[in-house]
Amino acid sequence: MPHLIDPTIKTRLLLRPLVSPLGTLRLGGVNQGGFGVGMLPDRPRTLACYGMVHITRGRGSYEDRTTPKTAVEPGDTILFFPGRPHRAGTQPGEFWDELWFEFEGPIFDLMRKSGLLNPNRPLQRGGDPEQGFRRFFQILPPVHLRKAVKPEVIVCRFATALTELLVDSRSPLPTETTPDDWVGAACELLSVRESGPSLTPADVARRLGFSYETFRKRFRTAIGCSPGRFQLDSRIDRAAALLHQGRTSIKEISAQLAFCDEFYFSRCFKRRFGSAPQHFRRRVRGG
Repeated sequence: MPHLIDPTIKTRLLLRPLVSPLGTLRLGGVNQGGFGVGMLPDRPRTLACYGMVHITRGRGSYEDRTTPKTAVEPGDTILFFPGRPHRAGTQPGEFWDELWFEFEGPIFDLMRKSGLLNPNRPLQRGGDPEQGFRRFFQILPPVHLRKAVKPEVIVCRFATALTELLVDSRSPLPTETTPDDWVGAACELLSVRESGPSLTPADVARRLGFSYETFRKRFRTAIGCSPGRFQLDSRIDRAAALLHQGRTSIKEISAQLAFCDEFYFSRCFKRRFGSAPQHFRRRVRGG
């Protein structure tokens, strides 16, 4: 069955660039209602880094210069290699749900040199779509604990999950569990939602039983920034996910996320990601 849902509002960035001596996780996210990249009439996409897409729902196809057009279905994972043009996506009017990452660095180059990452085998077949999703999703600590976990630890967890996938291991990746607390609840409430208005920091403080000033001070101590700055960054992360998905214009994203104009949005985006929105979109979409 084709997957026919509104693809414009259900996308979420899971991580921003995470740099370590072992390697870098450049971006990661979830798209519900994705439609792929490099599909006709567009040119094939070419990345400057490695990438992967794990399909959890819907169907499509993949092809590159040595791989003929091949059907892709739930549970399949597509691997992308630096400098290798490719097409990966759905038929017009159809969509798929996907978990995606972009990554690079010594640990992944070693995996390629050893043959684990093989550009002649870009498709990893089958398996439980939800187990595959959990394998990668659970490598990420909760947002409010992420600064306490060294980047190389998360990169190693990702490399382990990728290795399990490539050797067809069915065992889930063990992770630490952390009980819920007010910081996690605050981060969740402040994060930009897929639909509907977000709560203001003052609303979040009231919901959690704090005065705003107490909440602001405790949040800054725990997270390292104010609630307002955290929420602004969440809006920019949402914008990055929409730019990666590629369906919405920069002007539309700016309006959807309630920025006063495109120029202010561009300045905020460049502060967080180091490049303007249009340059970011060209890099991740390959256009």
